[in-house]
Amino acid sequence: MSKKIIKTLAILLVTLAFYSVSEVVANENILNVDEVEQTESYPIYENDQENDNSLMNNNGYETKTMKARIVEVVESHINEDPFSGVEMEHHLVRAEILEGEYKGETFEAESYTYPGDGRGYGNFQLTENDEVFVQIQLVDGDIVAADVMDYTRDLPTFVIIGIFIALLLLFGQKQGVKSVVTLGFTLFIIFKFMIPYLFAGYNPVYLAILTGAIVTASTFIMVSGFTIKTLAAVSGTIGGLASAAVISIIFSNSMKLTGLHGEEERMLQLFHQEVSIDFQGLLLAGIIIGALGAVMDVAISIASAMDEVQKADPSISRKQLFTSGMNVGKDIMGTMANTLILAYVGAALPLLMLLYAYENTFSELIHMEFLVVEILRTAAGSIGLILSIPITAIVGTLLIKSVQKEEKQKQSA
Repeated sequence: MSKKIIKTLAILLVTLAFYSVSEVVANENILNVDEVEQTESYPIYENDQENDNSLMNNNGYETKTMKARIVEVVESHINEDPFSGVEMEHHLVRAEILEGEYKGETFEAESYTYPGDGRGYGNFQLTENDEVFVQIQLVDGDIVAADVMDYTRDLPTFVIIGIFIALLLLFGQKQGVKSVVTLGFTLFIIFKFMIPYLFAGYNPVYLAILTGAIVTASTFIMVSGFTIKTLAAVSGTIGGLASAAVISIIFSNSMKLTGLHGEEERMLQLFHQEVSIDFQGLLLAGIIIGALGAVMDVAISIASAMDEVQKADPSISRKQLFTSGMNVGKDIMGTMANTLILAYVGAALPLLMLLYAYENTFSELIHMEFLVVEILRTAAGSIGLILSIPITAIVGTLLIKSVQKEEKQKQSA
């Protein structure tokens, strides 16, 4: 198998992935045109189309959200909700708008924080010069009411993203530029392809695997070019993801998981009642995408190591080359599986603290869906990672030795 054939296969793989995307978009059996139009009419898309972040409600009030600065804290105290009897924090502040057509205008705004509030009861203490995100209500262009929503966090967010990109470019140089491009493309595929079509009711598992294939192929080709190790790494990654998907489907069905194990899933169910979302499939899609980065890392590490071994010792046998790939995979496997587990533990740390606080027994915990979901997420992702090792080693061995044999035949001729 010549290098020309390898490049052709890689191009065909990418072409097939993008063709599959077009098929998903065009397939009227999954979603017809009327449903797409209906999906695009939901508030989430309307807000994206409105640059001024405004919304007219049924009472004739126009609502806008914008940044403001606290000029003065007028009142700050804890009182009791007259309806529920629950203590709440109340802030009355004077704020100055920092952007838009109302820039420079001052107004009074209120903030109420309850125990269990997402902003953190006891942690949302407004002080002078704080920059906050406010929601104002307008009637005939005049501000009639305003609520402080949260602190502004755009500047530090952009700063840390800038530091990350700067370090990539500084230490990675040419490869760093490629990494930034592939990262941007990955985010584009997820937010402009995968998530919108999840909302539209497409199969989440199919979308996750397709997204993973596109991201994998584009990333490896961008970083390593059309090479043998690229094709081996792509094959190993897709094989590992497919394995994780199969394991997830089998065990989610046997565990009778609904996918409605967290607050976000329940909110999503209420938010989009008009669209039938497969929450069990959404759970499986999350497992696949969550494992993608680790599986890609393992696959490209093994493929690159095998390619270097072959260059260092062209006379190495197929068995020895395969063994070298497996040995590299074994060394990576423990740390990468640990990476997946620690990532999931970190995300579920508040949940684990709750379980510890309530002192539930193992026989009680093992029946709770929210815990079993995390176990399945970790186990399925780790299994996909492990199975990507032999797949990459086998494909890499076959490709490397086939190309070597082809080159020898050309030299002898």
